[in-house]
Amino acid sequence: MSSIQTDGNTVLVITARNSDTGDAVTLALQGLGVRTVRFDLADLGRTVSVSARCDAGQWQGSLTVRSRVTKLRDVWSVFWCHPTPPRVWGDGMTQAQMQWASQEALAGLAGVLGTLDCLHVNRPSDIRRAQIKVGVVAAAERAGLTVPPTWIGSLPSGARRFNLGAPDGIVTKTLTVPQITEDDHRVRPLYTTLVVDSDLDAVATGITHLQHRVVTDYAVRAHTIGTRTIAVRIDAHTTVGRTDWRATPESLTSTPNTLPSPVADALIALVQCYGLPYAASDLLVDSHGRWYFVDLNPAGHRWLENELPDLGITQALAQLLAGDSERPSRNGLTAAA
Repeated sequence: MSSIQTDGNTVLVITARNSDTGDAVTLALQGLGVRTVRFDLADLGRTVSVSARCDAGQWQGSLTVRSRVTKLRDVWSVFWCHPTPPRVWGDGMTQAQMQWASQEALAGLAGVLGTLDCLHVNRPSDIRRAQIKVGVVAAAERAGLTVPPTWIGSLPSGARRFNLGAPDGIVTKTLTVPQITEDDHRVRPLYTTLVVDSDLDAVATGITHLQHRVVTDYAVRAHTIGTRTIAVRIDAHTTVGRTDWRATPESLTSTPNTLPSPVADALIALVQCYGLPYAASDLLVDSHGRWYFVDLNPAGHRWLENELPDLGITQALAQLLAGDSERPSRNGLTAAA
């Protein structure tokens, strides 16, 4: 029979089974001597079960993972890293019934764990808010960051006026996922793309997101972890890559970088206003040394450590989750709901 742990210092790592980030953070936590319980939401009904009751405004109960039982009140922090949603099926269930039951399982399991009164890196509800790019643009400017002039709309005449005011042209960017999955399951990526005036009639077919183009000297990926910032300079060596470095990963070189203090402070203010202990931000630096904020990723991976293993992102995340580093607090800045 399993014994229930009561040390109050358990970190849950909720991630897909094949997650490199999940592997690295789990090992770093174990290296710090922290009791770590790792699982995927998709393991519900196989190796994961939960029993919880709301009592006096708090969810109480237990989580069982591969026969290891943890009281919910003993969870110190939770690391959410792209878990796979539960998939529920049973004999005689239709596809529609299976889909409904799986949605119920996700709402229940992730809902209970997401409301635990502990540190979440990052709470799923905060991730969803921070993925609304329209709100992020406004929140970034309020935090003190410089954002390229931005237009969203469906009127070609408005898009043309916006284009006329752009000295170096305009680009279009996605507002949701940067890819389309075709019927044959092929994935077509959608990168930041230069737009010319003759393209703008297509604006009338839906909603388009446009920004003034930044003539980029180099890009920066900045990781805000608690009150720390770990940044990497990314140099693209192709014309397409300088518009969006994701388009030509083979042409990139990466080096550690230090942000100007005002930029680092503004990024911390931005992620704190969304309640995020961790986020990755993308910035562009032009030939005049001006810094522009272009994107916030509240669920970014630590992939740059594959090239720069001494970068320290994983260790900083583990220290934050273990309580060995300063935790962020919300400031007076608030994000739009």
